[in-house]
Amino acid sequence: MTVGSGPRRDRGPSDGFATAGFIVAVGFSMLFFVLLANLMAVQYGRGVVRAALDEGARHGARYGASGSACQDRIREVLGGLLGGAMGSGVSYRCEGDSRRTMALAEVVFPAWLPGIPEFRFQMAATAAVERE
Repeated sequence: MTVGSGPRRDRGPSDGFATAGFIVAVGFSMLFFVLLANLMAVQYGRGVVRAALDEGARHGARYGASGSACQDRIREVLGGLLGGAMGSGVSYRCEGDSRRTMALAEVVFPAWLPGIPEFRFQMAATAAVERE
């Protein structure tokens, strides 16, 4: 008897069925992975928008700050941390009076797969204006 030779097996109609099942399982696993990665990217984007609004409101509330200080700071933070399609889905504005500065954003993050709705939300940050 030689090494590697064993009883010969006849191939039946069910041979290769495990391969098709494996491909379907891997496909669903990859789909789940993409959805999970998209959700993680959206959470990162939410954190960046939150930080940008906080920074903008703080800069706009400084003593002697110009009217555009809030928007300039938001633009800097978003430009440094959130680019591409996600960054283009963020619209923001700043409002204020003698007591407070408020930074507001409306956000639309696209979904990575067709059939999944885009992620939409609004955020705001407020800071008290510094006085002499």
